[in-house]
Amino acid sequence: MSRPMPSVPRLQLQIAVGVEKDGDSFHAFCPALKGLHVDGATEMEALDFVKEAISVYLDSLALHGDPLPVGPFLKVEEKVPPDASMRNLTISWPSLATCGVS
Repeated sequence: MSRPMPSVPRLQLQIAVGVEKDGDSFHAFCPALKGLHVDGATEMEALDFVKEAISVYLDSLALHGDPLPVGPFLKVEEKVPPDASMRNLTISWPSLATCGVS
């Protein structure tokens, strides 16, 4: 008999996105994610493209073990499932430089 998967906390990221008119199209970018720029024929298309690009960018960070660039343009909030009980643990980390906090 299989057991249901336990609820796990999920990270919610708030990422600032800029959108500006660029000739006949729209340019969208993320100040927190270096080099992330997309164009779309409409503002909505640019927002759709930037959302997809953010997902690919974050997947690449995770794949390469790179930290999230947390700062004023990218904020992290942990959403805890209502049925979860939370505990505090002390964990050693190799260095401040690899944690994404400056």
